[in-house]
Amino acid sequence: MSNAADINPFEPLSSDTSPDDQSLELTHEQIRKRVARPGTALLIMASIFSVFPGIAIVSLGFAILRDGLDIQYSANLLVIGSYFLAQLIIAIGGAKMAFMESYRLARWGAILACIPIITPFLIWGLPFGIWALIVLEDPRVTKAFDAIQREVD
Repeated sequence: MSNAADINPFEPLSSDTSPDDQSLELTHEQIRKRVARPGTALLIMASIFSVFPGIAIVSLGFAILRDGLDIQYSANLLVIGSYFLAQLIIAIGGAKMAFMESYRLARWGAILACIPIITPFLIWGLPFGIWALIVLEDPRVTKAFDAIQREVD
């Protein structure tokens, strides 16, 4: 017999159970473990991918110092800077999800991870983003985030 921790997040609930059923309730520690995995995956993925735009920004900075600011450098800096900012939001969202600190930032990070242009490898960004969104949409996880937020306030 499976316990609540073994519930597959990708499997719909059967018709004879409801999300309010006591047998489906998860402990706070089980919910924390459940959100920690996709949160950590988002954090690691975004941290790795933020290295490349970081190097490009430093290189552009040296080129601007050498040649002066022109329209091409400005456009490159805008594009690379926005990519870096997106990676930063994904990483912060993943960390906030893993530590159950901010539902809104966790959701933004997961949504940004699903956008193929922002994450260079569709192989990692899309599955991790979808995984995080599925976990965040679980009503038990949402309740746990709300309860933690009420404790903080």
